[in-house]
Amino acid sequence: MYYAQRRGLTKRSRDTLILIILLLIFALVIITGLYINAARRDAHANALLLGEGSDELSQARASMSQISRVGGSFSSQAISQLRQHLYAIGSLNDVATALYGANYRLIDKAEILRALDAVSKCEARLLQGQAIDEQLQSLRVILDQIDLELRGRMS
Repeated sequence: MYYAQRRGLTKRSRDTLILIILLLIFALVIITGLYINAARRDAHANALLLGEGSDELSQARASMSQISRVGGSFSSQAISQLRQHLYAIGSLNDVATALYGANYRLIDKAEILRALDAVSKCEARLLQGQAIDEQLQSLRVILDQIDLELRGRMS
């Protein structure tokens, strides 16, 4: 007797192959779902950081406006609050950079350093009893640049 060779898969091999393909598709769906969920959480966290940075900037501007309105020890207190808010923006910037990388920073770190330098100049001139109108104007320009950068990241 002559037995013909069977071509193709046996029923058991075919069922195993179908099961493996279904498991791979299921794993792909789960991994895609996890990736989408992580991307949403990252976007939400980044939006929170941007919002907090914007709030700190608003508070820094409010402190800066107090400097020009009041005098004496109140100006020193307003300068320390301004510096505190700028440090907070820098910290939020560092957190965003650590979490997402340099491309996702809130603002350029040099801008924060320029603002802190301008605040130090204001403080030094106040301690000497000199006018700080020029320093406040340059600080206003720097804060406007920081605001533009934050708004650019938000959109």
